[in-house]
Amino acid sequence: MDLRLKDRVVIVTGGSRGIGRAAAEAFLREGAQVMICSARSASTEAALKDLRSLGAIEGIPGDVADEETVVRLVSETERRLGPLDVMVANAGIAGEEANLAEMTVEAWDRVMAVNLRGAFLCGREAARAMRASGRRGSIVTVGSVSGIESDLEGGHYNAAKAGLHGLTRSMAVDFARWGIRANCVAPGWVLTDMATPYLPPPDQPLENCGVLRRAAEPEEIAKTILFLASEASSFTTGETLVVDGGQVIAAPGADAGGASA
Repeated sequence: MDLRLKDRVVIVTGGSRGIGRAAAEAFLREGAQVMICSARSASTEAALKDLRSLGAIEGIPGDVADEETVVRLVSETERRLGPLDVMVANAGIAGEEANLAEMTVEAWDRVMAVNLRGAFLCGREAARAMRASGRRGSIVTVGSVSGIESDLEGGHYNAAKAGLHGLTRSMAVDFARWGIRANCVAPGWVLTDMATPYLPPPDQPLENCGVLRRAAEPEEIAKTILFLASEASSFTTGETLVVDGGQVIAAPGADAGGASA
């Protein structure tokens, strides 16, 4: 299927590693022009070095929780690559585990700032740019099944991702008047630097990873991001698409016969 992403201008936050990097690479392979943003300068430069052979890619370091950074990200993207078509608000952090009874305000605020405030800023600035240029663009946020389920000692992350799902619906409603769609991808376990510390070694069974009994590769989540960013999903907006290998549908211990990783 031709996703008609050739020459589209795309921003991917958190684009230097994990799901973000996989998405950036997938967009490049479809012929899109990509701007990545990451809080880590070194990983941003490393990703640019690795991905430049695939197409037009730019990158700037920055914290999406900072309003000036996100404003500059969008303006620099349009200056270097052209009018914005797609915003992928992927940047996120897990934060330190703590029981809510013991959690500090600082820990709570930091997770909210990156995961929720950052997505709001990215969506707002993308919509403003798309409205100004007349582009009927797409905003894709990256939520989590942790916004549907609840993790022990992860209340800040759960709340931020649940809020992100709601924020995405609100963006879909508010931005529809300009022909801008907004959708969310909610992954389960994915083999990224953020998740692997919580997963067992490769030679041990994966419990609570869904009926497929494995974690996803980042590239599998990237495919869903591309779908929601493209005209293949032209009548889809305000949705949270769960991509979790059947994690949230299964009762504890359920086994649908999926192949092990």
